[in-house]
Amino acid sequence: MTKKGIGLISAYALVMVALFTATFTGEWNPSNYSYTLNENTLTIEQGLWNKEEMEVEREGNINNILLFQLAVSEERQQWSVDLGVTAVLLPLLLFIAAPAQRPFKKYLAFKWYAAVVLAILVVYTAWSVPAHVSYVDDIERYVRLLTSS
Repeated sequence: MTKKGIGLISAYALVMVALFTATFTGEWNPSNYSYTLNENTLTIEQGLWNKEEMEVEREGNINNILLFQLAVSEERQQWSVDLGVTAVLLPLLLFIAAPAQRPFKKYLAFKWYAAVVLAILVVYTAWSVPAHVSYVDDIERYVRLLTSS
């Protein structure tokens, strides 16, 4: 294995370990919100490591709490899909930097390979980013509703 190949594997491993650690250990998602539901209160947590906490009484807020939980759940689900797509697309993008290591080099010219990978990335990003923006807007709206009452 060449130094460039080891560098590609190291870069991929570093990025993926950081994403998985933040997501599963820190319960992070792009909205930066998570929650804990106790008997009588909902604790809304904002942040990754130094979490800012806000407590909301369940009494009288149950509808907004459920809507908040649904919005966070949808954001987490979208982020999980994004992690999977990142796990597949990142190596393909890294192979653009090392054309000698890339797959399909016998069957697909480098320019076509780069064009296909970048097109997939652009199409996926065009679909994913608006979904995240919508979910984050919903989450922030419900946080404002819950913390103002």
